[in-house]
Amino acid sequence: MKKLVLFSFAVLCSTLLNLPTNEVAAEAQSPKGTQVVVNNNYLDSNDILNKNNQVFFSLTSLKSLGGLTFAWNNTTKQVTVKGSDTNLKLTMNKKVAHKNRTLVSLSTGPFIHNGKTMIPLRFVAEALDGSVTWNQKTQTAFVSKPSTKLLTDVKSSELSTARNAAINLPRVSKLTEYFEPSMEAASLQYYFPKNTKDRFIEVNNNVIRYYQITKNTAYLKWQAFISEKAATQDNLYFINRSFTKENGSLPNFKDTTFANFRWMPHITSTGYGLINKENWNDVVFKETEVPHTDLKENYIIVDTPEDNN
Repeated sequence: MKKLVLFSFAVLCSTLLNLPTNEVAAEAQSPKGTQVVVNNNYLDSNDILNKNNQVFFSLTSLKSLGGLTFAWNNTTKQVTVKGSDTNLKLTMNKKVAHKNRTLVSLSTGPFIHNGKTMIPLRFVAEALDGSVTWNQKTQTAFVSKPSTKLLTDVKSSELSTARNAAINLPRVSKLTEYFEPSMEAASLQYYFPKNTKDRFIEVNNNVIRYYQITKNTAYLKWQAFISEKAATQDNLYFINRSFTKENGSLPNFKDTTFANFRWMPHITSTGYGLINKENWNDVVFKETEVPHTDLKENYIIVDTPEDNN
């Protein structure tokens, strides 16, 4: 059985490989000016407009929320957005809209900008049962609406199912900065405290992050850059490098046993095992290939039988 090194900075930095779909979108670029993230997908700057202290985004950007259909009536200059339970109708330059035949007021009506239909972000997102979180420090609006599958799976009694949902939930940051990995990593690593599914640590190249799940959203609570300088970490004992910078607040994990998963996209395989402060550097990881059906949904966390012992 192949022994996997828990955290090898050299390996992580050696090869540029594609990350899972969700991660590629979320980490694609650093925020510059006003940014909008829809279900972990950064929108192109051409699809965003900050006008009169209100954020607008292009109609087609709503596709990231999933399950929507769009229609444009050139005669009436109206756009219709249909979801599973909601039907929105907005008219260009009108401060009123229809939601399921109910008339609602807008502070600013939709309009055409550079050939694109721009719609008020908060109204439309919330009307479609999504949520909007504004981070003033990073000038980023996070629009979140988990799919029905994620909402079901995150409540699952099966740890692997719930954990997969957790890493795919919409992510939101209220931290004052944004730490971006220096390059795409050859692998991603996830650490869930034993028997838990509502919090996890993610290592992506030279950035480590800690998330907590609240109300079907993964909130970034802490992040740090990992340097090349060797060091012993007391809290995050499985990191053998020093941190050059930290942002946010991290719980005490020094006596915590973790279910650790290392996703290797180049061989569509996940290595997994239980680690603690005494054994983390000597654990022989088990390996299993991820079925193609799970891979399509970025379900790369596998069952860990030892987790329930």
